[in-house]
Amino acid sequence: MLFSIIIITLNEQDNIEFTIKSARNAVKVKNNSLPVEIIVCDGGSKDSTVEIAKQLADKTIISEKGRYIQLNSGAKVATGDILVFLHADTFLPEGAILRIFRKMKDPCIIGGGFKKKWKWSEDVKLTSFMKSIFYIWSGFGNWIVRLLKTFPGDNVIFVRKSVYEKIGGYSPLWLCEDFDMSLRLKRYARKRRCNSLKQRSKYIYLRSAVQTSTRRFEKYGFFKTFFNWFFIYWIWRLGRGSNKLKIKFGNYPNFPEKGEKKLITS
Repeated sequence: MLFSIIIITLNEQDNIEFTIKSARNAVKVKNNSLPVEIIVCDGGSKDSTVEIAKQLADKTIISEKGRYIQLNSGAKVATGDILVFLHADTFLPEGAILRIFRKMKDPCIIGGGFKKKWKWSEDVKLTSFMKSIFYIWSGFGNWIVRLLKTFPGDNVIFVRKSVYEKIGGYSPLWLCEDFDMSLRLKRYARKRRCNSLKQRSKYIYLRSAVQTSTRRFEKYGFFKTFFNWFFIYWIWRLGRGSNKLKIKFGNYPNFPEKGEKKLITS
């Protein structure tokens, strides 16, 4: 079983080395490693992202900018049986791919995603109030994701390549391509029987946590970031479409810059 870890980037020179190295560590099993290829799909970086990736990844390709475009472009050149879609500011824990491997031995499991932890920059401080807010919000967010199995991209979505191809890959959505993918995978699982016993296919939640950057909070603050996410999700969920999202959130950065706040109060 070969794993293809697809990392999408745009001006990620500060993160890409650590992200690739964490992916390498995630496949280690004692003194051996699971077979893996790491593919970086860049959307036109102006910094040294591509140069770093070429030294560390197995394949580095350039595509048109856009998350769904880059994700699909990476998948197109992947040769693995299992596709693992990874944002450049999200880091896999040691043994993460082994956990996927163990689950995917079950032919009824078509894919899934992980629990998520937030990784703050070392020089950022939170007020006591914000620490409490983040503790409650993080717990509630993981509970909702576990309940609905609708994964944001930074929860690291993984899927059998055969299933990914059957559903047509990521939809051409400017935002919410990750939620859309999860929704279609859940629908696929509900409709498909996986063996002679006619058991239903499964789309799963892994309780081990990946770590993802808080740079959007560090850039814009908690409440602005949270309410943007809330409105983006519900505009999409109510069927308003990608064009409506682009009109309302045209300046929303799909690949946010590094945060500048040193104290998070809101």
